[in-house]
Amino acid sequence: MRSRILSLVSVFFLFWFVTATIAYILPPKQILTFMIGHLTSCRTLMVFQKTVLYDPSLENGVQELDGTIYYRYPDQFRSELRAPGVSQIQVVGPEGTLLVVNEKIIGENVNQPDHFKDVLLYRNAESLIERLCQMGIDTETVSLGRFKDKIAYIIGARCSDDSVPQLWIEKNTFRPIRLILRKSDDKGGSLEEIEYTDYKALGRGNTYPTRILFFENGTLVRMDVAKSFKLNPEISSQLFDFTYLKELYEPIASARPALKPPSELDEVRKSIRDFRKTFE
Repeated sequence: MRSRILSLVSVFFLFWFVTATIAYILPPKQILTFMIGHLTSCRTLMVFQKTVLYDPSLENGVQELDGTIYYRYPDQFRSELRAPGVSQIQVVGPEGTLLVVNEKIIGENVNQPDHFKDVLLYRNAESLIERLCQMGIDTETVSLGRFKDKIAYIIGARCSDDSVPQLWIEKNTFRPIRLILRKSDDKGGSLEEIEYTDYKALGRGNTYPTRILFFENGTLVRMDVAKSFKLNPEISSQLFDFTYLKELYEPIASARPALKPPSELDEVRKSIRDFRKTFE
């Protein structure tokens, strides 16, 4: 009888331990710290890529651009996009954001910079948490969910709630796989979803998603495909120097503060359309 009781007690505690282990979810800050540690250990990174825009108003509905991305960790970022007759530069740093289209400054401190880079750039959890909060993500809320057969931590939402901003981080690899945001501060703003896929090992302690997909209300609008990389290249500080860039490029009239700043993607699309109109 005693052995039977001991067996039942052992089974109970084993069941309790397994249930508690499964139910336990790491705190958000610890998850983000692990994510940062699994992404990169280099000082600088250059990514050479193709950006594909999907837009019915464009010829054939598709436009390809060559792109170069510069990461200067822990908090400086620059992207360059090029197509015939179109060039766009976006620089992000502690000073804010600068957007240059066709060698003209069209915006400063733009409210909607390219958000995909945020989870790939910042090198400490505190800075990343601050940025996620600015993006409307509740960094105190965390849950577990499944996305395309991957178990992931969800920061910012409960499982199955895709209506609020949130970041998904794969549980086994601590790689970001999904970012959901609203395009405006208004609760009725359209949803923007970014997926990070096809991660590539770039050497010891460095990985990068070679395919980044951008969706608006479920429709694919953009795809970034990384072609090659340079780890720890020497990158001139002038590429991120706001004072130097403002001397190099002249502002246009529309660069003055507006009620609703244009998004980067909208400006690229507009530049492509305007360029083509000159030949019609």
